[in-house]
Amino acid sequence: MGTALTANSGPFVVVPAEKVPVVSEVDVLVCGGGPAGVCAAVAAARRGARVMLVERYGFFGGMSTAGLVVIWHKLYGMDLETQVIRGLPEELVERLARRNAVRNSRPDGRGHFTIDTEQAKLVFDEVILDAGVTPLLHTWASNVILDGNRIDTVIVQNKSGRQAIRARFVIDATGDADIAARAGVPWEKGDERGLMQPPSLCFRLGGLDMERARREEYGKRLAEALNKPMDYNGQEYPNFLWTAPNLYRKDEMMLAGVRVTEIDATDSSSFTRAEMEGRRQLEWVVAQLRAHVPGFEQAHIVDIATQIGIRETRRVVGEYVLQEEDVLEGVRFPDVIAQGTYPIDIHNPLRRGIIFKEIDGTMREILEDGSRRHGYWTEDGRPRDTVCYQVPYRCLVPKNRSNLLVAGRCISTTHESHGATRVMVNCMQFGQAAGVAAALCADGNLSARDLPTERLHEALAEQGCSFLGAT
Repeated sequence: MGTALTANSGPFVVVPAEKVPVVSEVDVLVCGGGPAGVCAAVAAARRGARVMLVERYGFFGGMSTAGLVVIWHKLYGMDLETQVIRGLPEELVERLARRNAVRNSRPDGRGHFTIDTEQAKLVFDEVILDAGVTPLLHTWASNVILDGNRIDTVIVQNKSGRQAIRARFVIDATGDADIAARAGVPWEKGDERGLMQPPSLCFRLGGLDMERARREEYGKRLAEALNKPMDYNGQEYPNFLWTAPNLYRKDEMMLAGVRVTEIDATDSSSFTRAEMEGRRQLEWVVAQLRAHVPGFEQAHIVDIATQIGIRETRRVVGEYVLQEEDVLEGVRFPDVIAQGTYPIDIHNPLRRGIIFKEIDGTMREILEDGSRRHGYWTEDGRPRDTVCYQVPYRCLVPKNRSNLLVAGRCISTTHESHGATRVMVNCMQFGQAAGVAAALCADGNLSARDLPTERLHEALAEQGCSFLGAT
């Protein structure tokens, strides 16, 4: 039986010391079971490490399952000839393909992927169990115990109460750098004003007559229906809706049709507002579509994402901070661990508007009035032939903690470069690299920053990864 606590007066409550049971001792503990965390855990286990993966929901996959984000970006470079992403991202696509749960936007398979989120839950389970990872669901990593400059223990909370997990190496794949922050690692948020990219809520609609909708140019009708103030609060609709087809049903689609501005998802009150305002905004969007878009008259909500999709919160300060120029210029790094082509994508944190800077030199903007502008970000106004950008291992290595790595969108970047690195195919690569590095360090009793690049590259190559210019 638990022991009841006696209330204390004043603005704080003093919690008595307690003995927290150590439920596991592992080589590598991964906190967060999104795409980055799954890849980290699987990669470490395949190196022979004893691995535990802690996830707060009842399933793995993060934004690709809980968030209903069905798009995974392409594995090929800007030339559409050079494959720049391999390893676990490619394997996960292949596992989904065996279940008929993924489609590519191009006949040659070199475009972006649309996945089925429910089959993805099964694929993440499959790859975790195949690798021998110990999973722990419905569990929140809440605190750490330090021993000098290393993390000795992570405290978790679940239906069993508070528990302690000792690990030789810890990977923070929480997205928000929760573990790194609690361990005293320096971090940053947002732009120069501290404002972060707004989150979006995805949902699925059914009952659609898409043949009629296409005949009636529904894309144009969508914009017209939503380019107005929302009647429940008088504010301008802050989003520009995009959609993705359902893989199995012609009358269903996913819509990213909700965006909530001025949110800090590391603050519980702000996060709560984002979720509830997102659902209220969603209701207004669906009502507008039913009333004004041909083919959507019988639309009904099939599913609302378990969680609103967070684009940006904390970014750790690591041994290297990836710069906007590194992305746009395709800088090559000797300690490369990931490659990508997704553009720098910045959503206005206060109102409507998005800017995309592609590494081929082009720039696209969606202005506040919904109009679009195209041009070049290059000084000479000419395109570039950059195939991809790279991310170095040092971006995964936080300052001042010897046995901690980060993976996912919280790696060490600027606000601008984060706009390119935060997408899932990139986060999967960060996870695989972090998992391999953690297993190597745990086995060799090394600190994260002392791991030789050659050894890391050899181990990643054994797991199917390769990088342009790497030896």
